[in-house]
Amino acid sequence: MMFENKKILWISSYPKSGNTWLRLILCGLFFTEDGTLNDFNLLKRIPRFDTLRYFKFIKNISTKDYNKIFNSTEFNDQSIVTYSKYWIEAQKRIKINKGNFAFFKTHNARVKINNCYYTDPSTTLGYIYISRDPRDIVISYSKFSSIDFNTAIDLITTGQVTTKEKIDNRMPEITLNWRDHYLSWKKFSAVPSLFLKYEDLLHDIEFEIKKITDFFYNNYNIKVENQSNKIKNIIESTKFYNLKKIESESSFIENPGSSFFREGKRNQWINILNKEQIDLLELKFRNQLIELNYIIND
Repeated sequence: MMFENKKILWISSYPKSGNTWLRLILCGLFFTEDGTLNDFNLLKRIPRFDTLRYFKFIKNISTKDYNKIFNSTEFNDQSIVTYSKYWIEAQKRIKINKGNFAFFKTHNARVKINNCYYTDPSTTLGYIYISRDPRDIVISYSKFSSIDFNTAIDLITTGQVTTKEKIDNRMPEITLNWRDHYLSWKKFSAVPSLFLKYEDLLHDIEFEIKKITDFFYNNYNIKVENQSNKIKNIIESTKFYNLKKIESESSFIENPGSSFFREGKRNQWINILNKEQIDLLELKFRNQLIELNYIIND
């Protein structure tokens, strides 16, 4: 099967929505013999796209653009506009070591800047999007980033660019607000997609994993070998107490110092956020909260 430039399968989500959990599930399905996960090294098989390594080529094309992007201490509006010109070219230049496609993680919204989309059907084979109740994201974001709830609420209700500071070879990610991030990917209907919910994984992970295997079989004729055994072992390996145990015993590059796998629960917001905070989120995101069954339309 020849895909030419059409070779990326995105694992997309708003931050703190279960992207790492989903990637571990995919690693168990595609990169292990039996679905057992003993450490986090396999996550390297589903890397972050928005890193310097995929954009170094810009210097060979335009020194002027390269300097616009990288010469300041932070990414600013000018550098981001210039950087966006190279999104698709960077994706076309990705080399696949094995197989016909590669997984990539992103928290980027599928934004459009000066007629340049973050990704398009020329490079994208498909995507899996995982969503999470924004009221719980606030709590997870707050704990992960050591910020208060009101600051976290402000971050997810306003358009934003994460990773403005140039550290760890990270490129900027344009996340927008929670609603617009979700809608930006939902409108990308030109390629196969699968939408999952963090809460559904908590409720019935086996059923959700079978959705994933069906997605690959129905759209790409890719059958997961040893499927039943893999699913059984993935479920056990990705239980939160096991993930916390692995995290405590080994280094985890995505851990900034605090515990990455903190609670893994739903509806924590009910007993933690105050009425004003809840009302603000529910007013801002009402239509999508109803669409995703996070609140009931009254």
